[in-house]
Amino acid sequence: MSAPLRVTLLRFTSPTAFSEAFALILDSDLVASCTAEPELAHIRFLAPARCAEALVHEIYQRAGLRWCSQHDVAMQSAAGAFFLGSAHVTA
Repeated sequence: MSAPLRVTLLRFTSPTAFSEAFALILDSDLVASCTAEPELAHIRFLAPARCAEALVHEIYQRAGLRWCSQHDVAMQSAAGAFFLGSAHVTA
């Protein structure tokens, strides 16, 4: 079985923090998908759990992270159904 994937939702305190985090996430080769809402300063991305943790840690160290929510995603069957597993939320 492949590495578990994690959906991460980030909210930022400023446009600068948002922009820097978005650039960092886009530079990662392991991020499978990323969406951004600049007007709300929100970013949502899908990546292997280890990659997601490392990115969140680096973004947090740079300051400007207001909120982070993470949910593990796993394949349930060969039909391609997904489910959300344990939630990791930090404020």
